Amino acid sequence: MELTKNAYIEASTVYETSLDEEYKKDNGVFYTDLSLSDKIIAELKIPNDAVILDPCCGAGSFIYSACKRGYKNLYGADKDKSAIKFCNENISNAIFKESDTLGQSIDTTLSNLGLSKKPDYIIGNPPYAPLSADTKLSEDYLFCRKVSDSGNNLFIAALFRALDMIDDNGIISYIIPKNFLHVSSYGKLRKEILTEKTIVSIIDIGAYFKNVRGEQIVITIKNSLPDQKHKIKIKKYSANRFVSQISIPQSFYTNEILLFSCKEDFTIYKKLLDSYEHLSDLTGGYVGRGKSTSEDAIVGKDIRKFGYKDRNIPVGGSKIFIQNIYSAEAGIIATFGGNLEASQTVTIFTDGDEKMCRFILGILHSRLCNLFLYKYCFNYSKLTMHTDAKYLKKIPLPSRGKQAEYFERTLELVNALETSEYMTQEWFNELENLNRVVYLLYDINEKEANYIDSEMKKIQSKRWYLSERS
Repeated sequence: MELTKNAYIEASTVYETSLDEEYKKDNGVFYTDLSLSDKIIAELKIPNDAVILDPCCGAGSFIYSACKRGYKNLYGADKDKSAIKFCNENISNAIFKESDTLGQSIDTTLSNLGLSKKPDYIIGNPPYAPLSADTKLSEDYLFCRKVSDSGNNLFIAALFRALDMIDDNGIISYIIPKNFLHVSSYGKLRKEILTEKTIVSIIDIGAYFKNVRGEQIVITIKNSLPDQKHKIKIKKYSANRFVSQISIPQSFYTNEILLFSCKEDFTIYKKLLDSYEHLSDLTGGYVGRGKSTSEDAIVGKDIRKFGYKDRNIPVGGSKIFIQNIYSAEAGIIATFGGNLEASQTVTIFTDGDEKMCRFILGILHSRLCNLFLYKYCFNYSKLTMHTDAKYLKKIPLPSRGKQAEYFERTLELVNALETSEYMTQEWFNELENLNRVVYLLYDINEKEANYIDSEMKKIQSKRWYLSERS
């Protein structure tokens, strides 16, 4: 029986809510609503005669959307017998089979579905959940090894299966975690896709799913070698539609994939990337979490910008203390650590030179630095992140000549921010002066500075802007 749209939405909602929450969490089961599946099917512009498969179909929203758009060669599979029963009872003109598509070979999957050839389109929202050491995904040792080496997650297994199962020049369009684009543990598969496949588009859909940690993207991949001139279309889910932002040459990326929102973002990133050293090049000291368990050790909540909530800034020393929890709204929250001890909730930067520590402290609090972290390290994630070493070490530094030219002025402003009453008009004025000096340090022109100011005003809390505070 083919349900009407509203009836299908109601039935699938009832079915999903009937599932045990622990089962859903352990198996990475989070069903896609019809609104999103409709948009993805429409976005793909699939030829009428294409063979379409959702290998982890759940309640079948993608197949239902494709069916409603008139497609005929539709197939769905899932290892959940109840889900397949639901699909067969509520969606007609499609073939659904109980099948463990991640654990079995692709030949077995295709045979179970009665397919004599590989599908033209593989679509869906595969499960994402980490695989524990005692979880056996498949009898195929080499397949399990590939998954383990590339992040050891169910969605990684799904991507590998899809890449093997899709026909030549076929299309895969999957909803996957956004951190696939930049987290190092996924690097092996990410690099393989960049060098051996054509990424058609990436759509940033943000934190779309309730009760799912992190943010998501829709990545669409063509099973063909990328042309040197090919550009990846970057889009964003906004106001209930997919909005085009910018197209970036696939050849620009070697491993990490950054989602630039416009030409200005791309231009500023290339300027910073091409012209400067990184924080890791400057220091031979320690960058990492605090380790002290002492009752007197500084914890993250003790720190405010350029100071402490309940203690004086130490005299002398060679450490910067940074709250390890990072939010886009607050940006970096750091202070001079001197010779104090810090706990695990604090990231420590050491240099051996007190003045250089304070110079870096000024840069860390600038809008330019926070834009770099938010956009070019955390890939526009508005969820809570961490100021871990792998991100801080990427921060670009101004040229040696510019450092010499503006070093003392930066130190003066940091000193003024340390000694002024916190968040008074005088403090905000000095913070604004610091931002202007940092732009000079990095040769940021007026147009670029205005763009950065505007972007950060959209992202950061109003409390960091005197003109916006009530």
